[in-house]
Amino acid sequence: MKKYRFNIGSKTIGDGGILIQSMGDRKTTIVDALSSLTNDLTRMGMDMMRFSVLDKEDAKALSEIRKKVSVPIIADIHFDTTLALLALDSGVDKIRINPGNVNSEAGLRKVIALARENNVAMRIGLNSGSLNRYRGKGKDFLEDYFLALDATLAIFREMDFRNIVLSLKTSSPEHAYELYRRAYDLYPYPLHVGLTESGFGVMGSMKSAIALQRLLSEGIGDTIRISLADDRREEIRACKTLLRELGIRKDLPELVVCPTCGRTLIDLKEISRAVAKRLDYVFKPVKVAVMGCPVNGIGEARDSDFGIAGSGKKDVYLLFTKGKPLGLYEKEEALERLFSFIAVF
Repeated sequence: MKKYRFNIGSKTIGDGGILIQSMGDRKTTIVDALSSLTNDLTRMGMDMMRFSVLDKEDAKALSEIRKKVSVPIIADIHFDTTLALLALDSGVDKIRINPGNVNSEAGLRKVIALARENNVAMRIGLNSGSLNRYRGKGKDFLEDYFLALDATLAIFREMDFRNIVLSLKTSSPEHAYELYRRAYDLYPYPLHVGLTESGFGVMGSMKSAIALQRLLSEGIGDTIRISLADDRREEIRACKTLLRELGIRKDLPELVVCPTCGRTLIDLKEISRAVAKRLDYVFKPVKVAVMGCPVNGIGEARDSDFGIAGSGKKDVYLLFTKGKPLGLYEKEEALERLFSFIAVF
C-alpha cells in the first residue's frame, strides 16, 4: 500500500528513507542539558528528538529547546490533551498521543484541529503497557491494538487529517513483527518501528535488532528508535549500525576491531573506543580497522581503507592502508594521522 508522504519540521517522512529518533532522558524543564544532548545526537546522525510533557512547565520549556536545536522536536503526551495544546503553542513539529489514555475525545479533536492549523504531524503511539480500556476487547492480545487504533483513526479521518505516523510498541520482537506487518498492510500511514522496554546495552540492542532486522528487510518502517536504558548516544550508534549492516545506509563508516589476545602490547580496548567515538561523527563509507598485533592484524584487515595496529613494540602503533604500512607512531600522533587520512578519503 502506498504511504502518505509529508514533512515533520525540516524532515520528510514516507519517501523511502528511514529517520532516526531518540528521546530526552530527564525532565523537559532541564532545557540546557537536553538541548546540548539533542545537538550532540544530531551531529551523530539523529533526525528527530522526543520529549516528555508531564506538566505545563514541560510544555512551555519546549519553546526554549526549539530555539536551541536544529532537528524537529516531538511532544510526548499522555492523559491530558490540554498539554498537547500548550506544546503546539510552543512550536513543536509533532505530537505523540496514546489512544489508551487520551482523556477526552473533545480534547483530542481540539489538538487535531490546532495541529492541522499549524501544519504539525501527529503520531498515534500505542504500547502494550497502556492499552487500558481496549485491553481484552479483541479476540487476542494483538487485536486489542487494532481496536484502539481504528477507534482513534476514525476521528482523524472524520477531520480529514492525514499527517499521521503510527507506532505499535511491545517488548516482544515476535509480537512487534506481527503488529507492524499487519499495520503495514492495513494503513497508508508511515510507521515508527521499534521495541519498548528492550533493556540496556547489548541486551536491548540485540532484542531490538531481532525485531527491526526482519521488518526493515521487508521495507517496513519509516522512522526507528532503538530504545535503551542507557546513554542516548548508544541508541544512535545502534540505529546506525543496524542500518549500515542491512545495506540501507551507504554513507556510514564500518569499524573492525580485533578481540585482542596475549600478543597485544597496546591498549587495544582504549584505542578502539577512541576510534569508535570519533567515527560517530563521520558520514562516509570508509572501513577502519583497529588490530592488536602485526601477526595477523595488517593481513586480516587488508581490505580496510585505513587501520591502526600494534607494532609488536609496547605502545607503538602501526598505521596502514589496504594492507600496506604507512608508518610507526605513538598513540596520539597515530590517532591524529589516522583521522587526517579519513578526512580526505
